[in-house]
Amino acid sequence: MKIDLNDYAYFAEVVTHGGFAAAGRALREPKSKLSRRIAGLEERLGLRLIERSSRRFRVTDTGQAFYERCRAMLAEAEQAEALVMQAQAEPHGRIRVRRQHQWHRFEVVI
Repeated sequence: MKIDLNDYAYFAEVVTHGGFAAAGRALREPKSKLSRRIAGLEERLGLRLIERSSRRFRVTDTGQAFYERCRAMLAEAEQAEALVMQAQAEPHGRIRVRRQHQWHRFEVVI
């Protein structure tokens, strides 16, 4: 089974926003695309995550458990990316300091 993390993110957004239309607006994606991707995810998993009809949107018990894991996984991915971005922003590497072996004489004038 090929895992597509985008499908997990789409599913989480659909559940978070309470439907395909609201999630589509938030993501600036057509709701038909989101519906197709969630249907494909459900097919790969072999079960329904969302019960949907023209009047009703309900997350199944399994869908709710899957949603919670998806949100945790996506939050972890965001933290990992933030960690990498922070590491890039901070100076890093080795600093070499060289000095000459000659002694210089300095005079202080007041």
